[in-house]
Amino acid sequence: MERDIGKPIFDLLLLIASAAAFAAAMALPDIEIVGDLSPAFFPKLISAMIFLFAIPCLVKDVREWRAAAPTGGSRPANRRGVMQWLWIVGLTVVYILLFEPLGYIPSTAVFAFCCVIGLLIASGVWGELNASQRVKSLGGAAIFAIVLAVAIYYVFTDLFEIPLPD
Repeated sequence: MERDIGKPIFDLLLLIASAAAFAAAMALPDIEIVGDLSPAFFPKLISAMIFLFAIPCLVKDVREWRAAAPTGGSRPANRRGVMQWLWIVGLTVVYILLFEPLGYIPSTAVFAFCCVIGLLIASGVWGELNASQRVKSLGGAAIFAIVLAVAIYYVFTDLFEIPLPD
């Protein structure tokens, strides 16, 4: 087993980012806009949940990293892992740029689809699939992306009454 410090570092970054997001949400006004909820409620809730769920992940990943024996001559990060990180960062930048012009549903569906397929390719699983499995994977990823985008859109617009760009 190869030592991979990427997972513990990612967990630590999640902890720091969620704590910073929670601190920033504390500065939002405590006015009621819909029902009994203030604009700060959801950012506080989401950042607190991310923080709480990242703690056990960090503990587990640090334990695994410590238990893994270092391999002689191994690089700190393998090429596949770097490609996956760069793919997600690049897609996130494109998603941010497309969010306003395209609206929530199309940009989120494209982002989710590209994440799934890109990570399949970067992980090497795509190369192990035959043609029919690839077609099924593309179809499944498309259905997943569309259902995810539409479901989240309606949860926010109808249940939470928070408008998202069309």
